[in-house]
Amino acid sequence: MRIFILDKAYSGEKDYILRKREKDYLIKVLRLKIGDVFTCRDTKDNYYSATIVSEDMLTISPCEDIEATLLDHFSSYREKLPPIRVYQAICKGKKNEQIIRMLTEAGVEETIFITSTFCQEKTFNDHDKQRLYDIQREAVQQSGSKTKVKPIRTIDISEVVKDSPYKVLFLHQSSRGDTISLSKALSLIEEKQVSIIIGSEGGISDEECEALEGLGATPVLLSTNILRAETAGIFAVGAIETIWS
Repeated sequence: MRIFILDKAYSGEKDYILRKREKDYLIKVLRLKIGDVFTCRDTKDNYYSATIVSEDMLTISPCEDIEATLLDHFSSYREKLPPIRVYQAICKGKKNEQIIRMLTEAGVEETIFITSTFCQEKTFNDHDKQRLYDIQREAVQQSGSKTKVKPIRTIDISEVVKDSPYKVLFLHQSSRGDTISLSKALSLIEEKQVSIIIGSEGGISDEECEALEGLGATPVLLSTNILRAETAGIFAVGAIETIWS
């Protein structure tokens, strides 16, 4: 564990009562003991030093030196990554869990799931949303990612351009009239911040592509082999971070 993520209900209290899942993780998995100190973070990006005072409770205090109480000191990229939002069309089954884990570890600002024509599954139930939230949280803890741990959001693909604060690119499986390379699209963005749309297993329909282009989104074709829906996002994010670095 690099960073422990406090529950979303935490609002600055000195005493923090551990939930069973958190207690099992700290005591049984990481084998931490009473008196051990580690770095933690709340959902508003405030950092704290946490001390285990019992198997059920931590004491929390503001932390100015994050590195001082990290449980590991492995090499980690500490520069600020470009803000990247990923709008990922819902895929089948557990693929969504794999997607959000990889994107979170890569340091995206947020992963928002979308519904589109070719999605075979159109929504998440409460259990699915909680599972994805927990995976996102665990990925941040393990990687030290600056990704904000937020409740899982789902919107329609038609809402993406309005929802995004950044220029929107969408990956398409074949060349369209206005399609450009990813590197070319990034070179046209003055500030290094972007949102990308990734389709589900069937890609993005022609009608949806036309609608996105009409709203100002840019179609992008990756110079690579055909990628699976669960691979395209992490590939694109890695390419963007590399190009902009």
